[in-house]
Amino acid sequence: MPETFSKKIAAESVKRTTLSEAAHQAIRRNIITGVLAPGSKLAVAALAQALKLSATPINEALAGLEREGLVTYSPHRGYFVRTVTPEDIEETYSVREAFELLAVRNAAKNADKTVIGQLREILQKSRQSLRETDTSRFSDLDLEFHRVIWNSLNNSLATRVGELIGVQIRLLVATTARAPGRFRGAFEEHNDIYQAIRNRDPARAESSMRTHLHNAKTALEHAVFEEAGTGSNVSAIGASKTKPGAKRGLAREVSAQSVPKQRT
Repeated sequence: MPETFSKKIAAESVKRTTLSEAAHQAIRRNIITGVLAPGSKLAVAALAQALKLSATPINEALAGLEREGLVTYSPHRGYFVRTVTPEDIEETYSVREAFELLAVRNAAKNADKTVIGQLREILQKSRQSLRETDTSRFSDLDLEFHRVIWNSLNNSLATRVGELIGVQIRLLVATTARAPGRFRGAFEEHNDIYQAIRNRDPARAESSMRTHLHNAKTALEHAVFEEAGTGSNVSAIGASKTKPGAKRGLAREVSAQSVPKQRT
């Protein structure tokens, strides 16, 4: 294969990846912040128009979001923002509590310096994301905080279980993002957990984690109850029920990332 042809293929691949990632981040951010409400239909054509992209990176982005658990796909109907149900909350938290309490006790018992350093760094970044009101960034750091604790078990099976739970957590965090003050509360609870681990106090670490999970579950139940009471804002980007400015907001986010504007 000629070298120039190989370089061209590589360049096209990089450009497509960049566009897909930009679309992924823009759509994801709008799901997490609630601009795209639970149950909203994600019309590829409308998203492509809003983001000034072709259908290819949009489809790739939506497929990635489906793997993340933030959207669902229905044959002949398309993609929708996933809706959290009371059953989702109960199933996730019944498993999550048992798993996370085990992990946090182990982390506090060992008080590994690397783990403590990682948690401290995540908390510093989380504080900054709160100052910048970057809820999407905070949700990533929220999950990373818990992932560090899971991984401290040094157990490959536990890591896989944690990642499965993590998919559900990401969706649930997107729901609690609409609960006023919840991210600030989660940050403070994470700090309590960190202090207990740093001080080698398994009992306090477990108690702090239990409180954190209880508060998160309660916030979720309230958010789901309110959505059920008011009716979800089912819509598609470009449809009449889309929140004002959604299309402009999506386009601005992609533009801000300075991605190529050529259509692929």
